[in-house]
Amino acid sequence: MSEWTVVLGRLKQNGSNQFEVSLNVVNISMSNLTRNNIAVLKLSSKPTLNNYIQPICLDNKRTFPVGSICWAAGWSSGRGGEEQALQQFQATVVDCGDAATTDSMCTATFTLEQGDSGGPLMCKQGNSWFQPVVLHLVKTSNKTKRADPMMTFEKLVRFQSFLTSTLGTFLSPASTNMTTSGVPISHPSFFLLGHLLLFALCLQAFT
Repeated sequence: MSEWTVVLGRLKQNGSNQFEVSLNVVNISMSNLTRNNIAVLKLSSKPTLNNYIQPICLDNKRTFPVGSICWAAGWSSGRGGEEQALQQFQATVVDCGDAATTDSMCTATFTLEQGDSGGPLMCKQGNSWFQPVVLHLVKTSNKTKRADPMMTFEKLVRFQSFLTSTLGTFLSPASTNMTTSGVPISHPSFFLLGHLLLFALCLQAFT
């Protein structure tokens, strides 16, 4: 753990980041399922929230209907100009068709490269943002009778038991926004201030 540092609030890989905060990692918990796995990093302290550092709710078995607009973000090589600014990508939820399972979520294809892997797919419902998926590179699928390809991701609900045992009970998001330092946020159920979630298979991308 002493070799790990998490950087929050970074907007540019090159150039100044006045809201950037670095925190040490004090514990790493990893799931142990077949196929992909995730890890939860416990940080040395809770970060101060601002416009650039915000919590997000775990999806906790929520459904995001076909047509929902979600977002991803990343720093893939060659994008974001000279300063390599953080890029955002829009993703539309689609019907998984033959690939549908309780653990899957499908979107229309969008640009996802190695530098984006391990990041969240972020979807908004009401006043709260939710993370149903940790992004990883997948092959696009052309299903029978589908005019457009899609991307299939494993939902975090697959890791529900691990997350519950590691983080405790998930609380329901509030119906109204609360404020910290003048910044609107959605409380509680944010996937714990002081913890960071990522795909274990993508750990090397963050060292």
